[in-house]
Amino acid sequence: MYTPDYSSRIRSLDLIRGIALFGILLINIQTYSLFAFLKPDQVYELKLDNQEWYIPTQFFLNLFVKGQGYTLFSFLFGLGFYLMWNKNQQLGLNADRIFKRRLAFLLIIGLLHAFLVWFGDVLHKYALLGYSLLYFNRKTIPYLLKWIAGLASIVIVFQVVNALFFSPSAEEAALAQARMDQVIGQVIDAWSYGSISDVFHLQRLGVVMLYFMSFESGMANFVHYEIMFLLGLIAGRLDLLSRTNELKPTFIRIAFCMFPIAIVLKAVYSIGLLGFQILPADLYRYEEWLFSLAGFISIPLVTVIYLLELVMLTEKKRHTRCITWIANTGRLGLTNYLMQTCICMALFYGYGAGFAGRFTLLQSTLVAFAIYLLQVVYSNIWINYQPNGPMERLWKRWTYGERNSTT
Repeated sequence: MYTPDYSSRIRSLDLIRGIALFGILLINIQTYSLFAFLKPDQVYELKLDNQEWYIPTQFFLNLFVKGQGYTLFSFLFGLGFYLMWNKNQQLGLNADRIFKRRLAFLLIIGLLHAFLVWFGDVLHKYALLGYSLLYFNRKTIPYLLKWIAGLASIVIVFQVVNALFFSPSAEEAALAQARMDQVIGQVIDAWSYGSISDVFHLQRLGVVMLYFMSFESGMANFVHYEIMFLLGLIAGRLDLLSRTNELKPTFIRIAFCMFPIAIVLKAVYSIGLLGFQILPADLYRYEEWLFSLAGFISIPLVTVIYLLELVMLTEKKRHTRCITWIANTGRLGLTNYLMQTCICMALFYGYGAGFAGRFTLLQSTLVAFAIYLLQVVYSNIWINYQPNGPMERLWKRWTYGERNSTT
């Protein structure tokens, strides 16, 4: 009877989670340093950066990083659900009930995180969408593939219809952008100079704004998460991560075929994020749709390529120190995700060190490197003494109860 190599699989998951944490930080730090709120011309007007460095740095981050961190996490969430549910079933536990308790904890932490300190929180979104896995876990793989195709089709059709019939004119878009700029100005002032209560107040506004923007895009980001949940569930069902040797030629072919399509579409999306126009002015509404569609398709494609490469990287039994360090950082995924918020608050908010608006984009990226390096050091020291991070340990106790927290 074939027995999966769970130790190897977990190391692969930890490595992917560690890489995803770094990608999330590289993008999130742009919000703390104000670049996420501003268009390139606004960046130059405020003298936050110069075009020679800002454009190539931003294009690189958009092309290779933006969107992939959260979708990598989403894949791991779906796969992790399958592995945990299976293990609990084998132990004779109520796997559905345990997973619901796990989601309840994530929802509470996520809502506190979103409404108090970081409006870009993804934990509560994962918790809400996570209940769907209890339904899909009882369905066949062809059924899951149909749902993936259906969800993607709904978003694409929504965006096409929106672009053809409901997209605002250039004048209406400019007026809406002016109103948005006023709100963004308030956010920037509060983050740069406001008190703790000022920042807390704006978190609620930020959460509402992000949900409103999601509805405008046809819930594209939520569909991304759900699609990656389902792909993770399928990967678990097929036991793909422990069959790397067997499937390596297939993985290489898939990555090779996907790469040119994914990178071209992601480049188009990245150009749009930088404010460049590739179509005549009278086709403005179609250009916005083109950029949005390119992002919707390319982000999961690039994510799948990253997953294939990372899984093959951990194929060998012997791992380099670098892989081990990053994997240990991934083991403390929830702790490090929340810690990134705490560190960035202390560095960038006005009631902290007040560095918002003082770094160029490249300098902010280097700060992200430094924060992540600190997390790598902390995580590897912690792992020497405890098998789980502090938040992971609390999460486990909540899920299983004090009596079974060491299960």
